[in-house]
Amino acid sequence: MLPEEDLARVREHIARAVAERMVEDTAIDWTVVRQLDKPILRVQACLQDGSKQTANQSIPGPIITHLIDLSGIVHPSRATPEAPEMLRGGSNNGAAQQQSYTGSRQPPAEQSAAAIVPDNGRITPPESEAVSSGDATPARTDQVAEASAGRQRRPLGGLRPARRDRGSVDLEDEPSSQRQISSGDKFPKRRKQQPTGHVLQPSTLDKLIRGIWEQIHGSLSLDPQNLLDQVQLRPLESAPFDETNSKLGLVLQPGGQGSIVQDSVYDSSRSFKRSNVFCSQVTQASRACRSLEVIVQARWVEHFDAYVDSLAANDLSTPRSRFNKAALMEACSDFGWSEKELRNKMSIWRGYNEIKQAGGWASLVFAGMGIYRFCKYRIGFDKDSMQRLRNLRPAIEVAADTLHPNWRQLLTTIGEPSRQIYRGHPHDYAICLSGSPPVPLRATYLQWDPNFSYQHIDEPVIDEHAWGCDDPRWTPPTTSSSGEPSALPLCDTCGKEQSDDPKQNSCFCFPTLFGAARPLPAPVLIFRTTDGRNNGLMALCAFERGAPVGEFVGVVTKGLSDVDVMESAVNASAAKYQIWQGRQGNFTRFVNHSCKANAQYQRFTWLGTQRIVLVSKGIEAGSEISVDYSDKYWKGLDKKCLCGESCCRYRRDETDEAGQ
Repeated sequence: MLPEEDLARVREHIARAVAERMVEDTAIDWTVVRQLDKPILRVQACLQDGSKQTANQSIPGPIITHLIDLSGIVHPSRATPEAPEMLRGGSNNGAAQQQSYTGSRQPPAEQSAAAIVPDNGRITPPESEAVSSGDATPARTDQVAEASAGRQRRPLGGLRPARRDRGSVDLEDEPSSQRQISSGDKFPKRRKQQPTGHVLQPSTLDKLIRGIWEQIHGSLSLDPQNLLDQVQLRPLESAPFDETNSKLGLVLQPGGQGSIVQDSVYDSSRSFKRSNVFCSQVTQASRACRSLEVIVQARWVEHFDAYVDSLAANDLSTPRSRFNKAALMEACSDFGWSEKELRNKMSIWRGYNEIKQAGGWASLVFAGMGIYRFCKYRIGFDKDSMQRLRNLRPAIEVAADTLHPNWRQLLTTIGEPSRQIYRGHPHDYAICLSGSPPVPLRATYLQWDPNFSYQHIDEPVIDEHAWGCDDPRWTPPTTSSSGEPSALPLCDTCGKEQSDDPKQNSCFCFPTLFGAARPLPAPVLIFRTTDGRNNGLMALCAFERGAPVGEFVGVVTKGLSDVDVMESAVNASAAKYQIWQGRQGNFTRFVNHSCKANAQYQRFTWLGTQRIVLVSKGIEAGSEISVDYSDKYWKGLDKKCLCGESCCRYRRDETDEAGQ
């Protein structure tokens, strides 16, 4: 008999190993489990010698048959204060299970397991709320079963075939059906991955570039006309000073004596909305003024150097440093600053000018607050950093011109032209990472299709010739956990109510795409690949594990073959539909395949309509976004995988190509 400490350690090791294996390799379809009158989880275990000498010997029969009653968890309303009935292994197990699974769509052997936990643990469905401590805990018993000595079993290795998810939709077609990208319904774990060993932290330049992309793809407004309207506060100009302050205080004061806010909810809501608008306008004006300040200071450095050059050109016998000192003292007199103060500020302003020389004016306007720290301490301010910023200049200007068409009007204050260079959609251009001028997206496909055209859309388009007025993505309404119908649609993932009204919405599975938030442009760009894959999609900012990148948008149709489509269905009995992005869609069309993908396509239902969402598995800034097209796409396809990963599953060797 082992000591108590060893027994506890063995118990914990077995529980953790089995639980992790069952959670990672299986997934319970709780909609099917809830249809069972008395759901039971059956676990069998056998003990054998794992050495190589005994690898070919027969595996003995199970020594433990463990049955766990899940009735109190799956059907909490039926749970009784007493302990549930214990089901024992033996000759009666088959009859008991057959009776419990009567009417089920699946036999007991195909039921997936949730998790096995230590003796004091509990099993909880992932989408259900935690059971209170006052509920009855399912009782479990172990019984040693008789070993089946006469039955031979084939030994298994360390690898196991993946189990089919019974809740997923079977989309297998005839062998002739190819190029169909599949989506899953397993939500990626959002647990933060702990890095192993030392991890390089982002450099100061990385933070600066990330701030530029965040500002460009954010809600920043740099229209000079709006800036003037927000700063002048024209409705209050004619009022006396005291009256102006009083009116301004009414906007900012949340309540109290002298406030326009009344006791009614309507007046309070109206005042809150007005305060939101006013605060947003002031914030936008402050941010625009900061951008204007930076470009003026960068231009001042150019005027200072030009003035010193003109003084030195007129008197070649005098050292240049003397003219530099004279110009500096003249500027100190105009600014009213000391020489030390101006020298310190001038050092930072010169950094602004160097960034402008490498990344253009757009890199200054959208740099954010991190540019001051970058130019003050000048960490990583070298030729390699400036060359990297110089290569990103076309991409920055394309995004700035297409997302903020009026930003160049700020340059008129320093005498620069305000003509917009790039027009249209930000993804109408394929960026060259070498710093070459952007290529129109259409030009990258003319060698295969001379009539190629692509329209960027934000919402899927239903093919009326294929579906008429029906939407094949519609799903029937679900009921709440209590069994009563809900007034609002319920989320299949979290079980919360969904609504476009921020006051009623409780589902925050993908808040940047669906719900109350206004979707912002995804920080991604289409770039030209150098390994024969034509175009690809790059993440400009990091996407955490489980965060949405965008929705797979296109034409919802059916019956297409030999073209890249996304095929799905709301359930096993529903009609299959296809999303085709050949002529209409969004940036998800340009996501390449990789056998070691950092993203996945996931089915998600919003307001009763199934959506396909591109979800991150942990995407770093500056890396290419890739997904696994699945075996169904590559099945019988005369195409070579170019992902370049060491674990590539679809690499065609030269011998295979020669044989074909």
